[in-house]
Amino acid sequence: MAHVNPIQVQKFLKGVDYPASKAALIEKARSMGADENICASLEQLPDEDFQTPAEVSQAFGQLPDEGGKAGAAGARPASRGKAKAKAGPRYTGTNEFLLQAMQDAMAEIQICEIALEKLDNAEARAFAQSMIDEHGRIGRELEKLAESKKLDMPRKIRPEQEMTVEELSSLQGRDFGQRWIQYNIDVHERDIKVFQHYCSEEYDADIREMARMSADTFGKHLKMAHEVGRRLAGA
Repeated sequence: MAHVNPIQVQKFLKGVDYPASKAALIEKARSMGADENICASLEQLPDEDFQTPAEVSQAFGQLPDEGGKAGAAGARPASRGKAKAKAGPRYTGTNEFLLQAMQDAMAEIQICEIALEKLDNAEARAFAQSMIDEHGRIGRELEKLAESKKLDMPRKIRPEQEMTVEELSSLQGRDFGQRWIQYNIDVHERDIKVFQHYCSEEYDADIREMARMSADTFGKHLKMAHEVGRRLAGA
């Protein structure tokens, strides 16, 4: 069968908690209003867990079309991941990577600005300010890279991130501190996995280097978040 564009599919997979099974992807797509064509295409994916949005897109590229030939990756589904070095040009997820990375930076800045307003703990406030500074720097680098690739950058965060902002804005005191630091731990753990994936799988050398440097930075952020979390728990 003919399949939808992977970029089109990713619009209905925003907010998926990776790694995710095929069933989880289909459920998320339906909850986001995907039509039957999108869902039918997702049904054709292998029954396995996908680690990142890029893996989902790459799997689409390896599905056979109406003529029985493999997609853009030039490989049969069973061989996915075994012949990556020999694969020809394919959809790599570069657009999605830059888009989501920028939205993550924007959301982190917005959420940590709220933290500066609500937190009394000096160490937690220092961490929040460092996240604003660091993610602001990363955001500027992402914008510069996107401009060089002639790609548009988002001006709004994702709907699920807006929900987190609203949730945190409604909390006060200890409840806010605990929820805020757990958000930072969770989001940095996820981003490390995503960025490490692009370090090894992305064909664009500029994206690989950006992903490598960012993954290293996020590792330091995660360590700091755990330390602040322990301080807040004992306060």
